[in-house]
Amino acid sequence: MRQSLSENSITYIHPPERATRNWRPASRAVLLAIVLSAVLVVVAIIDQAGGRSIADHAAAIYAPNGKRPDPGLLYGLVYAVAAFGAVLWLLVLRVVQSRGRSAPILTVVVTTVTAALALLLLVSSEYGAQIFPPLWGVLAILPAAAGILAAVLLRSGRRVRGR
Repeated sequence: MRQSLSENSITYIHPPERATRNWRPASRAVLLAIVLSAVLVVVAIIDQAGGRSIADHAAAIYAPNGKRPDPGLLYGLVYAVAAFGAVLWLLVLRVVQSRGRSAPILTVVVTTVTAALALLLLVSSEYGAQIFPPLWGVLAILPAAAGILAAVLLRSGRRVRGR
């Protein structure tokens, strides 16, 4: 029997490739951001109890101007930045673990917010000097660095042929 030309030519059409996200590594990166936020709190507690680097640094800045800084306010700002960041990262962790569609976007938003808060600690100045020692800004920006890693992991996925 004769076959028509359309039946004779077989066209192989591959189903479109879809990206699978790196959910587990991204979840670990978000956990790292939460841990780094907690580390900031712990280091601040230790510093407030003993080292007092923030209080001494601020006193050195304000003393020539006849002002006395409130160490409680300064440590409170560090605690607020760390706690707010940790709460945001817990929200991101919940969305990432549930594999929500908004996970990559939420990760970028929270990374941006935590980085902005860290930059606030890093660059805030008065009387021509930084209020916080640079170490505190660096410690505060570490969770945002982990957030960048999580965002990259969520954005890039290996390609898998359609299932």
